[in-house]
Amino acid sequence: PSSVMDYLSTTWMGVKPMWATYFRSDRNIYEVSDTNMLTEAWHHMLKSYFNDGKRNRRLDHLIHTLVVDVMQYFKAGHQRQLAGLEGPNLEERERALLVK
Repeated sequence: PSSVMDYLSTTWMGVKPMWATYFRSDRNIYEVSDTNMLTEAWHHMLKSYFNDGKRNRRLDHLIHTLVVDVMQYFKAGHQRQLAGLEGPNLEERERALLVK
């Protein structure tokens, strides 16, 4: 209907950089995300990977998991980033290869 087209034209078409991915192509996922998407993804990983899919755990178990398992996971990830095997710079490298 024309009312929908009028609404889109007046409300959203003038502010494309706020919502169109095309205008965000020079930023990586950490800069683009203006939602809680990354927080939700990490929470899902905490529940499924570190807590073996169990929904509820006691607080002492959660603290132990964070201090022992999660810390080791992030330390190993940091070592892989230092070695150039993973990290945000890999996204930039892949994007540069695609542009060539």
